[in-house]
Amino acid sequence: IVGLKFGDLALGASPFETLAEKFPDAPVFQADPNFVPADGSGLNDLLQNYWMVIHPPTLFVGFSTMLVPFAFAIAALWKKRYTEWVRPALPWTLFSVMILGVGIAMGGYWAYETLSFGGYWAWDPVENSSFVPWLIGVAAIHMMLIQKKSGHGHKAALFLNILAYMLVIYSTFLTRSGILGDISVHSFVDLGLYNQLLLWILAMGVLGFGLFAVRYRALPTPTKEPYWLSREMMIFAGAMLLCAIGAVVLLGTSAPIFGRVFRDNPASVPIAFYNKWSLPLTIGFVFLAGLGQVFWWNKMSVENVNRVLIKPMALAVASTLAVLVLTPFVELSVQPEVAAPVAQAAGLGGLSGFWGSYGAGLLLLLLLFVAFFAFYGNGLVLWRIARGNPKMAGGALAHVGLALTILGIISSGAFSDALTDAAPAEERENFVLERGEPRTVEGYRIEYTGAVPAERGRTRYVLHFTDPAGRDFTVRPVVYKSNKDQWIQHPEVKVFPEKDIFVAVSPRVMFEENRPTGPGTLTLAREQAVTTDDGRYRIRFVNYDTEVDLPARLAEAGLDPAGAENVEVAVAAVLEVDNLETSQSQTLRPVYLIEQDRAVRFIQADVPAWGLALTFTAMDVNTGEITLAVEGAEVAEEDWVIVQAYEKPVISVLWFGIILLTAGFGLSVYRRAGEIRRRRA
Repeated sequence: IVGLKFGDLALGASPFETLAEKFPDAPVFQADPNFVPADGSGLNDLLQNYWMVIHPPTLFVGFSTMLVPFAFAIAALWKKRYTEWVRPALPWTLFSVMILGVGIAMGGYWAYETLSFGGYWAWDPVENSSFVPWLIGVAAIHMMLIQKKSGHGHKAALFLNILAYMLVIYSTFLTRSGILGDISVHSFVDLGLYNQLLLWILAMGVLGFGLFAVRYRALPTPTKEPYWLSREMMIFAGAMLLCAIGAVVLLGTSAPIFGRVFRDNPASVPIAFYNKWSLPLTIGFVFLAGLGQVFWWNKMSVENVNRVLIKPMALAVASTLAVLVLTPFVELSVQPEVAAPVAQAAGLGGLSGFWGSYGAGLLLLLLLFVAFFAFYGNGLVLWRIARGNPKMAGGALAHVGLALTILGIISSGAFSDALTDAAPAEERENFVLERGEPRTVEGYRIEYTGAVPAERGRTRYVLHFTDPAGRDFTVRPVVYKSNKDQWIQHPEVKVFPEKDIFVAVSPRVMFEENRPTGPGTLTLAREQAVTTDDGRYRIRFVNYDTEVDLPARLAEAGLDPAGAENVEVAVAAVLEVDNLETSQSQTLRPVYLIEQDRAVRFIQADVPAWGLALTFTAMDVNTGEITLAVEGAEVAEEDWVIVQAYEKPVISVLWFGIILLTAGFGLSVYRRAGEIRRRRA
């Protein structure tokens, strides 16, 4: 941070160094040493959000405090005091994991309410680089608890605390080296620290893992392995599954770095990679998160395991069945591309087809079940502990929060419903709203009433909703062009107890450079009608007419009929025009011509008595829309928005679960720190 220079050798990079100091040989400074560059364009508009103000420093606190348990582990290895370090290090590990989790959640909520993709997690490499240390930190906590309670797990506790901090350094390398500059939207440009960061990783790795390897044979080894139904075995298995999830995420995150060996511009792995490999591992971990606390507070044996687990199991089964019966779980989780595979099943091919259709849904159903099991199992333990000694309830509270978080992810992710008017075969998750023309989309009545000014010269687009339950509400998402000439879309979220309605819009002005619209111009689809001239005329586009009597039309227009020989394409637009003041109607057929030399010409159609003339000036072969130039009538500028709206069922469970998870960590920090204070006293 300070930035030290020893001749040509530079260590660090000061963020306060001026351009003239950084690039003294640049021609502009050679010509004028006192040259002062113009002010920059400022922070990216998407980052101008209060969640983004507190998210990075919160992550930094979580990252930096990971150094403390790392230092305790190094000191334990150096001094050969392999058991004493856990008690003072545990509150720090709990604290760093808690703060890091809060920072990750803040980043997810920022993405949810700021970006227009409708989610809170996109498996971005830089997002992952903070998530992996959190996973390993949680695994380290559980191994430290085993060591403190039973004397098992010395090696794993030391190794995971060293690894957690090494991954913090690796995360810094990913974001600060510029290596992900073309892959992640979060990455910084290369600050010239690439080699120094690699040196830092290498030095810490040699110190931490080197000491661990040297002392490995001297580390305490339990004389007896834990019973397979013991709490130690359950917690150890859960910690290893957390490490496996971290390894999957780390592998996907690092793929672009490994890919540089073979390609200059390697791509990141698809989101499907993370979902495919992390889902089965998460199922196992969440199930063990339900067993762990139950086993922790009950001495387990084969004889009493059924008695202890019967209640949470029964409640989990009942809740899972209720979800299957009362929600569209099956319809949303079955893959439609493989229909009725069982009927045509034949050996392995049939099994493969069945799994292709139902595999993801079955895994999701299993995750739903184990999340309910973890919720009820830990909930019962929490109730039991809270009545006796609430200070001991941190672990159970955190596990309840984890279960609710998983349930919230399932409900807001798998059950997320895009409001659309698209046909089932279309892969479209939006719809178009004309100003002042209400539409009903999947039970929601929606009307776009226009744009209104917002703060700092921005624009809000006002949409009125009536949901299927009859509740009225208004959303005002923001869209504007930044000083970097970039379109910025800020969605708005309407929160209800049972769901969120997420709404983002793309107004016409975003597309006007690519569409031939403007004053005196209309764009119409088939059967679409518009009113012009303050309600005087109504113009409806009926259809195309490709059987044009071109010589006759040229003669009517006062042109040489022989010119028809040079025309390659002649298409007329059949228009019904109503004079709403006189109740008269006319059918007009303006013609669009393409000549053999590809020149475009038009034959205007008019109603002289009304002083109205229409010219067919363009057509879109993909959408079937036409563009008309209107003379003799005022045409109001078109005003429409493309609406991207999602229904997020029970997403509040996700945020509430994160709060409980954080509270559980906080209560554990308070308890463990209190133990240290009492021992010192």
